[in-house]
Amino acid sequence: MGSPRFARLIIGVFVLALLLAILTPVYSDEIGWRLQERGWLDGVDKLYSEQCGPSTLARPLWFMWPVRWYSAFFNTGFPDPFWVRFSGVLYALGWTGLFLALIRRMAAGAAQHRAVVVIALGLLGLGTLPLQLVWSRPEQPILLAALAAMLVAWDGRQRMSWWRPAAIILLSGIALSYHFKALVLVPLFLACIAPQRSPALWRLLCAAALLGLADASAQYWFARLSCPADGMLAAQHAQQSLHYEGSVVKLALRALANDNLPAYVTLAAPDVTPMSHWLPYHLVTKPEQIAWSAAMIALWFIAFLLAGGALWRTFRAGGMRAMLDLRVVFALLLFGIASAYASVQMVRNCYEAAFVLPLLAMSFACALCAGPSRGPNGAPGVTPRLQTMAAVTGIAMLLSVVMVGAIYGPSLVRATRASGYLVEQPLSVPVFHYDRARATIRKAAALCGIDPDNHRQRLLIDDATYFAFMQSRLPDHHLSVLDPQWRGAVTDPLAYLKSQGMDGAVVHCRFLDPATRRHARASGEVCCLSRAMF
Repeated sequence: MGSPRFARLIIGVFVLALLLAILTPVYSDEIGWRLQERGWLDGVDKLYSEQCGPSTLARPLWFMWPVRWYSAFFNTGFPDPFWVRFSGVLYALGWTGLFLALIRRMAAGAAQHRAVVVIALGLLGLGTLPLQLVWSRPEQPILLAALAAMLVAWDGRQRMSWWRPAAIILLSGIALSYHFKALVLVPLFLACIAPQRSPALWRLLCAAALLGLADASAQYWFARLSCPADGMLAAQHAQQSLHYEGSVVKLALRALANDNLPAYVTLAAPDVTPMSHWLPYHLVTKPEQIAWSAAMIALWFIAFLLAGGALWRTFRAGGMRAMLDLRVVFALLLFGIASAYASVQMVRNCYEAAFVLPLLAMSFACALCAGPSRGPNGAPGVTPRLQTMAAVTGIAMLLSVVMVGAIYGPSLVRATRASGYLVEQPLSVPVFHYDRARATIRKAAALCGIDPDNHRQRLLIDDATYFAFMQSRLPDHHLSVLDPQWRGAVTDPLAYLKSQGMDGAVVHCRFLDPATRRHARASGEVCCLSRAMF
């Protein structure tokens, strides 16, 4: 099981799982983040709607504009769900390539390299995690930037270089432009700057620049989520994470009690009722879900113990000098970041597994690479425990991929035949055949005098119609206007739309309440409302 052939098999199956994950329908949140980072198109970033008041519209910070241009260029150039999923698969494959490159550089020998690769990819291939890893969300570029910074740092320990610290600043700026959760990775980016062989003053200046970017980014992101004009939405935002309530001790105790890393493993297990129908309901039973969760937690926990044991042996062999080993620094920092993030998060959505679990896998890989690379007789190699864990994890991943394919494969294949909307997954958009849906959407819009080529219009859209109206001005998302759970203080959606000067709405008819539906015009399952109907 420790042979090169077995390692290549695990890599190949993991890559195949990511490629087949292109069949996964595009979940609402993937589209929602595109809608919220339209600075290059609209001049400002916005939330799903505008009832939050002053924080609704925010001009991106100066260093965020390249990312906003990149997003606008590809989203308007390829306005189709297929390209959203394709980009997600491409990012996941890119991250995998960087991860394998990092392990190859850090491993002490070929045997250790193979064992660590099998364990890391084996863990990441368990359950539904390969499907979640291709979600085109901000976590993907953030993790890519983190891995790229680690590679730059590792390769820059021996050679004098001025550009490497600057490159790490650039990567951190990209990450901070995408999402506030990049803030938790600031210690990692700082650690990547520290060991570079460049003048100390230059590294200090780069570290100061990084802290400046982080401070500006924190103010930007937290202001966007404040929602001062809608107390109900502000309360919903506040419930997402722990907050300081006047006592540092109380906050620390609550964070400690809330630190539940195994919960993220369960988010990647097949579920009876997956969050928001991102996969169809009731394809596994509750006992089966529990069995999946228990088995996956056990494997992740054993990997944690092995990683901890490797660090302990490194400390025993090298003493405090081991703290200067960049592999040890990365392992401890990544685990601490994942744990800190988990400790303050009160609401854990399933896409968080695609952020926390890769951080843990990176931490474990760094720790295992730092461990002594000696077999039981002192010869070069790996310990029997590491070999056994690699074999068990690799086999478990192979079985998991086959079983998950058997559970969800038929529904994923069915979804490839649909266009625009899915009955089983109402908050997801099928990947293929959007041209058929686009024709229906344009026909429905025409019934209300809405022209998809008029980019000055302000419209209420849903996940499917957004692609047809990608270049409209400051669109609002139906969830924050029509859905009672997410619309906050909005009690009369039509009155809200009128007050905002919206030009119309083009959404699936099921999103309209019966009273509004009577006024709408429809083409197939797509309804439209003109400004006069408000």
